[in-house]
Amino acid sequence: MWGEELTSEESVFELFRCYIAGEPNKEGHKVTCLPWNDEPLAPETNLMKEELAKVNRRGILTINSQPNINGKPSTDPIVGWGPDGGYVFQKVGFEEAAADVSEEVPSADVEQRPSRKMQVRPNWQAYLEFFTSSENVRALQTVLKNYGQRVNYHIVNVKGENITNAHEMQPNAVTWGIFPGREIIQPTVVDPVSFMYWKDEAFALWIEQWAKLYEEESPSRMILQYMHDNYYLVNLVDNDFPLDSCLWQVLEDVHTLLNCPAEP
Repeated sequence: MWGEELTSEESVFELFRCYIAGEPNKEGHKVTCLPWNDEPLAPETNLMKEELAKVNRRGILTINSQPNINGKPSTDPIVGWGPDGGYVFQKVGFEEAAADVSEEVPSADVEQRPSRKMQVRPNWQAYLEFFTSSENVRALQTVLKNYGQRVNYHIVNVKGENITNAHEMQPNAVTWGIFPGREIIQPTVVDPVSFMYWKDEAFALWIEQWAKLYEEESPSRMILQYMHDNYYLVNLVDNDFPLDSCLWQVLEDVHTLLNCPAEP
């Protein structure tokens, strides 16, 4: 499913794209999971499928994502959650830790991780979490200067070197709901402390659940080891949830910056 042989980083990109698009890989096998996502994609992922497939093809390897939602009914068949008569909200973004509200909130994961599975709910902010190369990270840092505090980010490598514009200890609520006769419920947050713990597991999965499928010193294993050692884990949150998400434009700006001709 993940390829009998990997020949380049781009062949890894293609496997991620196949997973998002629901397409078979080059050997004709459907990619139904990834080391970080062990269940099928949730229905709301279809709201972003085209954009996700495009950025994965470019080496933005998404492992968690959610669209922004502004005041959808809690009974909405795709993004609804909680008691009837409520409204849900969500920021676009990636990397979340869910509070224990399992009695009220269905487990509808977007792109799940094995042990800290995200429960997606409305009101939502747009959110993205992904692995990407150091070259992309340098371009991303340049682009993010144009977005100020609209986009919060955490960028970390396997060594724990962390780059962020967010408070080091303050969680950022990315999903919340308002229901009759109830306090506002915030089941999902981006937690900087939790993110740094998750980073260890997230990087380990490159080796433990993928690279070790191949022989030592094989090209496939060496490619995955390189990505483990040199890629960064990134999360982005678009805080302006009432507007269309800017995160896709952020990533388009990164692509443009890397591919524009150098000035003489």
